[in-house]
Amino acid sequence: MKGIFILKGGNVEINGVPETISVLPIGHVVSSKGEFDVDEESFRAMKAQIAQRGVDLVVDYEHQTLKGVEAPAAGWVKELKLEDGCIKAVVEWTTRGAEYLKNREYRYLSPVVSVRKADGKATGLHSLALTNTPAIEGMTPLVNSENFEGGQSNMDILKKLAGLFGLGEDATEEQIMEALSACIAENKSLKEGQKLPTADENTVANKAVCELLGLKAGAPAADVTAKIMELKTGTIDGVNLAEELKALKAQNAQRDADAAVEMALKAGKITPAQKGWATSYALSDPKGFADFAEKAPQVVPMGAVGFEDIKQGNGTIDAATMMACKQLGVDPETAKKYMKED
Repeated sequence: MKGIFILKGGNVEINGVPETISVLPIGHVVSSKGEFDVDEESFRAMKAQIAQRGVDLVVDYEHQTLKGVEAPAAGWVKELKLEDGCIKAVVEWTTRGAEYLKNREYRYLSPVVSVRKADGKATGLHSLALTNTPAIEGMTPLVNSENFEGGQSNMDILKKLAGLFGLGEDATEEQIMEALSACIAENKSLKEGQKLPTADENTVANKAVCELLGLKAGAPAADVTAKIMELKTGTIDGVNLAEELKALKAQNAQRDADAAVEMALKAGKITPAQKGWATSYALSDPKGFADFAEKAPQVVPMGAVGFEDIKQGNGTIDAATMMACKQLGVDPETAKKYMKED
């Protein structure tokens, strides 16, 4: 995607499990994706972007956050610093991430930055990644995987953006961004023709696009790009939609399984002692359990499933209660004891 740089390079590696790591050098940076500048404004813009998101910046493995797959964190950036001619990050490593670094199984770091098109200056930091395949020598201490191909997105937002620009649903990210750039250029040309104050070329004036992304009309292109990148990862306002959906599916499955087991108990198809087994069966194979419950013979007399009904008797055991005790493995004398209690 235009404006997003995944840095490659470096011959300085991470040693041990450092609390503070170098992210970007101050000055002119040359990467395989292009050249850009990093200065104090870049540092302030990155800090402001992280503060606006309200969530810690992730350190993942091999840029998995951009690939639309499961992306466990190796660590979380708690603070950005500007010192020793570098933008540095204070990282709280996860247990697994720290072990990888301690054992030297991962030795390099790669940042993903957004670059302002107007002046080629880095103004955003999307994420960091641990990797083992540096590609270019003599750059910064930060390196990335040379086989990174970028993320694949199937988010509905991209389809909606493609529709707004008159593109098909199968339009690529590059085509969408080209259409967005053309929209900005057209808007700028119209304003110049009307002798109106011209907007910065990085301003997105298309109100519909901005509102669709939850931004104000006239939002900077860098904000639009960052929002699209955020949506690609499946995270909206700090909420991981994939995890939320997974939890919701699990909750619905448990509810359906409990309901199916309850019906089987009421129909006398299983005994209370079989409830745990039945619940596991219904969770792992809902259709299989439904077929079992439909075809299984009644093994418990209707109305004689638990002790609540037995307690209401007069202390004598009728034929139905005797059959229930036999099916449940309950001693008749024990049943009599409970029937006599209030």
